[in-house]
Amino acid sequence: MKNLKPIQETLISIRAYENIREAIISGQFPPGTKLTVDMLCNELNISRTPVKEALVRLEREGLVENIPRRGMFVAKISIEDAIEIYELREVLEGFAVRKLCENIDEDTLKTLKELIDEGEKYISQDKLKKYSDIDEKFHKTIWDKSGNKRLFKILENIRSQIRLLMTSSINIPGRADASLKEHKNIIKALEERNPDLAEEYMRIHIRNTREVALKNYLEKISMKEVK
Repeated sequence: MKNLKPIQETLISIRAYENIREAIISGQFPPGTKLTVDMLCNELNISRTPVKEALVRLEREGLVENIPRRGMFVAKISIEDAIEIYELREVLEGFAVRKLCENIDEDTLKTLKELIDEGEKYISQDKLKKYSDIDEKFHKTIWDKSGNKRLFKILENIRSQIRLLMTSSINIPGRADASLKEHKNIIKALEERNPDLAEEYMRIHIRNTREVALKNYLEKISMKEVK
């Protein structure tokens, strides 16, 4: 029992991680931004240890990179990395929704439908950040309920990078509405218990997201470099 961390310190570390992660994903800290421990301590009004722990965790997730003799920076996801992430998503999420469709229960279907309704409400209110959160919950529910724990862990490992790319596309005019429609198609296939159609709709959804996200993400990177 000697090596247990005090609860308060652990909670502060988690909060630091969540706040810095959200700042990166939301674009408050764009790709290429230098992150110093002192700056983050001042921003969050906490000590150095939880900030360092948060940065280590973010580095493991691929959101932060440690460049020797230069320091910590918000990671720049290259076009090659982004393409690989979306290729993985298409295959893995297509498989996840197929597995779910083979064994879906009414409770899971109800949960997914409620997320669709909630997402539709946020789009109508132009609350795209909240819609983005619902979008993530929709996909994570499918991962979780697929019944394949290793599949879930693989997708969780690239979740932050997925969210970073996804957030870069959701504010594009019309994309949230298109995304919601694609989600409804997936729900329809699940209701029909049609695994082939569910996988096809999911793959189409990921490909459409990739096309928009890559274009927008590259534009943001270019603007950052020009500045």
